[in-house]
Amino acid sequence: MNRTIVTLPLSLMRMTSIDWDIDWRGAPEAGLTDGNTQVVMNQFPRWVGNLEMTMRDDFLRSWRAHRWQAQGRVGAYRIYMFDPLGFNAPVLLGRAAVTGGVPFSTGETFATGMGFAPNVYLEAEAASAGDTSVTVSCSEADLVPVPGQIMSIGDWPFGVVSVEPIGGEQYRLGVQMPLRADIADNDLVSCLATGLFEVDDDLAGAAPYGKLNRSSFSITFREVLNR
Repeated sequence: MNRTIVTLPLSLMRMTSIDWDIDWRGAPEAGLTDGNTQVVMNQFPRWVGNLEMTMRDDFLRSWRAHRWQAQGRVGAYRIYMFDPLGFNAPVLLGRAAVTGGVPFSTGETFATGMGFAPNVYLEAEAASAGDTSVTVSCSEADLVPVPGQIMSIGDWPFGVVSVEPIGGEQYRLGVQMPLRADIADNDLVSCLATGLFEVDDDLAGAAPYGKLNRSSFSITFREVLNR
């Protein structure tokens, strides 16, 4: 992928309204003479995010710096698809980890003051691109995937539509959209999905602020498919 990829820290996902969804990119509805309706689906659906954000001070400065790195439509963003309805990261990972990352075992952080990106991963069985299910292992009841959760592998997100216990610590997940990359045995599936996204406007995410150094703004991301 010949684009600069800017990783947005999870700490910048300071949303007041969250809307992650799959854009199936279907053709306009066509009515048939027999009264039925024909829908033509695009071969390349993608995830989109419509987000309302609020931040101030250090977070707002960091947001501006990351936007400038991406250079509008030139770069791409690696985004943690923060979605507490499907995976409540502040509860399951700890609010401190979400805000500042996971420190080294010594308690130290990187020079930026941030730790490692927090996430939870489940081992998967081999599966092929195009499959609509994947089997994962999970030993902790609180981390078992649930229908409606967004997960990912290799920055390719997918939505969980069903969860079937199949014995021991294994669960078969029905997924949509179908897997878009092959999975090898023991590959790791991210419980908190990550994906590669772009904006369609060079000024997307501009964050004007007032006396309190506080800004509320909206931004729309769309998934990058050409990698």
